[in-house]
Amino acid sequence: MTWGEVEPEVERWFLGLSAGHRGTVAFYVDLLAAQGPLLSEPYSRQLDGKLRELRFHLDTDAVRITYWTASGRRIILLTAFRKRRMRETAEVTRARRAMVRCVEERHTVDEV
Repeated sequence: MTWGEVEPEVERWFLGLSAGHRGTVAFYVDLLAAQGPLLSEPYSRQLDGKLRELRFHLDTDAVRITYWTASGRRIILLTAFRKRRMRETAEVTRARRAMVRCVEERHTVDEV
């Protein structure tokens, strides 16, 4: 996944998966990389402003990777979680904080 930036949380989560699950995740992340901002439902959905989620299943679990597209169409994967509720407010808030932290640490010149 050299097409963008992967925050440490997502990298740790990814490396902890089985080989089969890593392959599934890589497929959807590659799909996002290929389609960029044009990727839409059911694979991607806007959460709040520039914040979006990549949507897929690992076995029977609905999984989300939050991300945003920075300058130069650079995709930054922020957080990963297993969906358990209709509206994951706490997870969206956590992803928003991660995005703000990326901007503050100058991972990009974009402003939130």
